[in-house]
Amino acid sequence: MKDNKEIISFLKVKGFVFPGSEIYGGLANSWDYGPLGALLKDNIKNLWKSFFIDQQPNTFHFDSSIMLNKKVWEVSGHLAKFVDPMIDCKECKIRYRADFFIEEHFEKNPDSMSFEEMSELIHSMDCPSCKKNNWTDVRIFNLMFKFDNSKLGEGDEIYLRPETAQGIFINFLNIINSINPKLPFGIGQVGKAFRNEVTPGNFIFRTKEFEQLELEYFTTKNGEEVAFDHYIGLIDIFLEKVGLSKNNFRKQDIAKESLAHYSSRTIDYEYNFPFGWGELLGLANRRQFDLSIHSGSKLGMRDSQTNEFIVPSVIETSFGVERLFYAIISEAYTKEDVDGEERIVLKLPFKIAPYKAAVTPLTNKLDNEAQTLFNELLEQEIGPITYVTSGSIGKRYRKQDAIGTPFVITYDFDALEDNSVTIRHRDTMKQARVLIKDIKTYILNNAK
Repeated sequence: MKDNKEIISFLKVKGFVFPGSEIYGGLANSWDYGPLGALLKDNIKNLWKSFFIDQQPNTFHFDSSIMLNKKVWEVSGHLAKFVDPMIDCKECKIRYRADFFIEEHFEKNPDSMSFEEMSELIHSMDCPSCKKNNWTDVRIFNLMFKFDNSKLGEGDEIYLRPETAQGIFINFLNIINSINPKLPFGIGQVGKAFRNEVTPGNFIFRTKEFEQLELEYFTTKNGEEVAFDHYIGLIDIFLEKVGLSKNNFRKQDIAKESLAHYSSRTIDYEYNFPFGWGELLGLANRRQFDLSIHSGSKLGMRDSQTNEFIVPSVIETSFGVERLFYAIISEAYTKEDVDGEERIVLKLPFKIAPYKAAVTPLTNKLDNEAQTLFNELLEQEIGPITYVTSGSIGKRYRKQDAIGTPFVITYDFDALEDNSVTIRHRDTMKQARVLIKDIKTYILNNAK
């Protein structure tokens, strides 16, 4: 297993992820994404949108508001049911997720326990932090962030969305009336969500502010199973595209007694993170629940086959961008021995690598010519590329290996005569001589 602390330190040093508000002492479980992290996140999101929306038939983009009317959350059940059981140590003031605490320290399934049973069990042991036994009882903790939306500062409560899906459901009729899709069809969106987690942690795995990649696939009741199985296949292909090994993720069919109230089937995909197994994404058959609860049966459409008015069923795929980011980095982070020296290389797929290539002069005497080449390549839309001059040529290679740059283009003295450059491959370290006019074609043909 790869070292979690080592990866977190690496991501900060290389400009991927920084602690939030660091110069003012930080803000717990808040993270900022540096130049390379921002590029990687964008590439992940763009690849998801391309694969799950643009490349799938009858599937459309959407972007809903972060702030929704309070009634949305009342009707959807979030105000009453989007809660976690929590318990506090009265001595050291540390708060725990009661269900997680029971799973970790008692190795029991808390799903069927009442709050009273949870409290009694936890009260039987001392607090792991302060070693004292002075607990509160288990109680409900709502996960939604509430704030005052009134101009006078009183009475008008609204919530930051804890998921992006409801924005799609409440706009169902607008979507139907504007683009007139036929069943089955999908609506996908990328957007921020906010959850006031009781116990956030494990770096960027569980944070209070995060981004979701969600797709709602609307189908007939008879088409639920086919659509569900279809998305299992798509998810497997996508995880391979972002570089995750099948050996490092697994599918967990959630037992019926543990299913969310709206779901008839849910599969959690779990990844073997540096800290252990954790949920990466979910696939759920939400049936007709979501459209039925919002304005009753009004949120429906005509079945193009039968002309019958129906409330469609929903198959939902939901990724967390940060968790996917973390899994991809964990998978790609590699140490190799090269001639007795350690080489750190981030083996990212070309499509999501922050920089697709780096341009460097063999010596600084060739800086003007190399800079001219760099500017010309910027116009060729290969993707983000970078220009490097500091350190020896060997150190430049190592630095680009460590941040995942697939190709390094070196402008040397021979280029003045033969209009060719040397292109080095990140993973194999092999080099090829390529005509300057063929650089883009060479890179795209050799991209993996």
